[in-house]
Amino acid sequence: MKSALEKLKKEICQLSEPNLLSAAEWAKVAANCQVALMSGGESSRFQEVPGAQGANKNSLRLPNGDTMIEMTIRMYRDAGIRDFVALVYHRGETIEELLGDGSSLGVKISYSYDPEKPVGKGGAVRHALDQNLIDKEKFLIVHNPDDVILKSQEIFPQKILSGHWAGQKLGRIATVVVVEELPYAYTGMKIVNNCVTQIEMYPQVPLPTHIGVTIFSPAAYGYFQDYFDLQKKSDFEQVLFPVFSQENKLQAVGLPSDHWLAVNNLKAYQQLLRHLGVK
Repeated sequence: MKSALEKLKKEICQLSEPNLLSAAEWAKVAANCQVALMSGGESSRFQEVPGAQGANKNSLRLPNGDTMIEMTIRMYRDAGIRDFVALVYHRGETIEELLGDGSSLGVKISYSYDPEKPVGKGGAVRHALDQNLIDKEKFLIVHNPDDVILKSQEIFPQKILSGHWAGQKLGRIATVVVVEELPYAYTGMKIVNNCVTQIEMYPQVPLPTHIGVTIFSPAAYGYFQDYFDLQKKSDFEQVLFPVFSQENKLQAVGLPSDHWLAVNNLKAYQQLLRHLGVK
């Protein structure tokens, strides 16, 4: 079974590590980059976390006093990126009350509230573009703060933007950050003529999987005008990724699967607390 999965991985996932930008190149790119904090959703699965009922999970205080959105901001700030826009809807005022204008964190933060009803991630970016809260001359990193980077935070921004920079030279205008494989949540089996010949507990499934981090070049912004309106809820992954892929305009940068955690339910929340050493 392992050999079959390894063969599958070679067939569908060919990723190389990007060459990191030089210090001078990085300073230029970081100054020309904005981070959109996707913070508008009401996660129904997260409501099982004690104290999360009715809250925006990104402003929920962890037992150590930190929040996932502040962790995300500090990661990019420490790398030299200081321009942020929070895309908010559900209990968005709690995000603004927590972060203010960003000065306490040494950054600049503006806010884009969904118009009257949630419009999804695609609509949220379109709305912020319409309001000129996203700088159309800058690269945009869209990061869901509950997609927590667990390891190598100090190099993560440079790595993903270096990969995007390399892709842009090839005509690619967006970059997806992926993990190369994920553990299957159940027992895997190989079955031949109805006979189970192999058992593998929680095998790694080599299917590249997009985490909640995407980078867009300014050349991508026109697509948001063309493909999204504010009358319905739609996500850019579902709408734009197939278009970019068909046009060979979608780059990928890979992470080891244990470098990322999607904190969207009680189990993942408890994993995050263990990682942080919080009891």
